[in-house]
Amino acid sequence: MSFFDPTSIHTIAVDLDGTLLNSKSRISPLTHAVLQKAIDQGKNLVIATGRRFYSTFSFAKEFRGEVHVVSNNGQILRRSPDAERLSESYLRPDLVRDILFLGKEFHTPPILHVDTFEEGVDMITETPITDGMYHSYSGGDHSRTRAVGDLLSADLEKILVVCFLSLRKEDLDSLTRKMESLPSAAGLRCIITKIPGVSYCAEIINGSVSKWSGISRFLESKGLDGKGVVSFGDERNDLEMLLQSGAGFAMKNAISEIRENAKYVTRYSNEDDGVALALVENGIVSF
Repeated sequence: MSFFDPTSIHTIAVDLDGTLLNSKSRISPLTHAVLQKAIDQGKNLVIATGRRFYSTFSFAKEFRGEVHVVSNNGQILRRSPDAERLSESYLRPDLVRDILFLGKEFHTPPILHVDTFEEGVDMITETPITDGMYHSYSGGDHSRTRAVGDLLSADLEKILVVCFLSLRKEDLDSLTRKMESLPSAAGLRCIITKIPGVSYCAEIINGSVSKWSGISRFLESKGLDGKGVVSFGDERNDLEMLLQSGAGFAMKNAISEIRENAKYVTRYSNEDDGVALALVENGIVSF
């Protein structure tokens, strides 16, 4: 039984990997049907993810009607199906330059996520993304990645995220501790996650930005409040979203830190339509 009023829910905010998607990286037929029903019943759907917008856009377009996408852990808010950018948050070029200088001693050059979706480029690297050092990051998709030889010589005006990869989490922990010692680090935030089948990933973004700040920008544009949001997530970068929402659900398959701190936990995992069944069982969606 829910301890919130399901009739007060106006927005469904859902993480992508490990939450909305199953292990085959698909939205299951039942989950799709329930979320489409939610949209048809007047609910807002917001996909909030650490992924770049391009790799999330195709999932948003599976639904009829308007879907909003908070991508790059809150750096960008866009709308589907027209892909219009509604808000953005870029790293200051001088901060990026400081990070790049410090990262020169790291064994793997970083990946810079850039906001040039319309120009067909989402990431820039020093060597092609197909290089083994990137552990098949983004599936090795090179169609929207540009290698520039030296990142310090690149245009640093629209950088969303600086991303470092490693098979050893302790390497990233060490790197981020050094990042925190930078005089300019007060304006930065580092998120370390494990990308299944790839590696550990340290993402440096603006300190004031998160999935929840992206969702908040959406809510402000609609004149809505956070109490009417039900959210779902499974990883550390979902915690603020789950705690700030009126009803925050950790997935059954979430990491223990998330399950222990979230207000609610789904009865089923992402493999078993956990999001869809929670929405129906708690009376948020009539299905």
